[in-house]
Amino acid sequence: MMVSIEFFDTIKAIIIMKVGEMMEIRHFVTFKMIIEMGSFTQAAEQLGYTQSTVTSHIQAIEEQIGAPLFDRMGRKVRLTDIGRKLLPYTQEILDTYGKIESINNDGEDVRGELKIAAPESLTVYRLEPILREYRKKFPHVSISLSNATCGDNKRAILNGSADIAFVMLPELQDSDLIVHSLLDEPIVLVGSADCCSLNSLDKSCGNQKISECLIVNEKECSYRKMFEEYLGERGIVPSHTMELWSIEAMKRCIMSGLGIACLPLMTVNDEIKEGKLKIIPCDGGFTQIFSQVAYHKNKWISPALSMFIDITLKHASDWSFAETTC
Repeated sequence: MMVSIEFFDTIKAIIIMKVGEMMEIRHFVTFKMIIEMGSFTQAAEQLGYTQSTVTSHIQAIEEQIGAPLFDRMGRKVRLTDIGRKLLPYTQEILDTYGKIESINNDGEDVRGELKIAAPESLTVYRLEPILREYRKKFPHVSISLSNATCGDNKRAILNGSADIAFVMLPELQDSDLIVHSLLDEPIVLVGSADCCSLNSLDKSCGNQKISECLIVNEKECSYRKMFEEYLGERGIVPSHTMELWSIEAMKRCIMSGLGIACLPLMTVNDEIKEGKLKIIPCDGGFTQIFSQVAYHKNKWISPALSMFIDITLKHASDWSFAETTC
């Protein structure tokens, strides 16, 4: 096995990083966990430590560096300038440690931890077969899956709190990310099959208030923002807005005739085919949104992450939609 000079340089840097008492890997794990969890208390719970142990780990690093890592304001913690400078080095140290642990892996016994971030829509409607196959092939990998908005998921890979993220956005252009575009995901406006009086959004709806309630999910959702911009550009105003916490809740409300919603076709395709929902044509169409998977360009691609990427791309190549018409 070939090992780069840079690899040994990083190990050397870890070995010589001591003044007095040596800083340990677990200290950096604790530092990273505090950032991810947002508090010393939650980090202690996640790691199975007492809060005093977590505090002692941070104090050990602070004593070596000679500066505080966090501003402590009541229960909230915020990184100092020194803490922010330490964060990328911490990620390098933990990545290198992961490489050392994986030196003797033969590929058939992949181990480690994989932190995945994804929006609810992709988690529910795309990821289940990917996770099932991955779990079956690599049972010794610990998987953590968090659901958040696409903006939050992108930030998670940029700050290192996730190894890989799925997003539904216009094509990502970010020099810090490696991005695989998986599929153009059609976005449609839907209403109930028999109760929705709105048959289309066209020029006749411009600069007026429509009677339907607009049912939406969280404010940072990419396709919600896209549809609100679409309405704003045409001067179309819904009678009122109802914000719900999940796509399934939104669909039930739409089918009950409580309003209309803009959603990915994959989330409503079955209901459209069954006649429970109908597509409301929109003049001009919407901005293209793609399902994409991304990770940081400087992220070490561990065996666990590499296998997950391979399985994801394999499944994505089979994704397709049957044509749906009103």
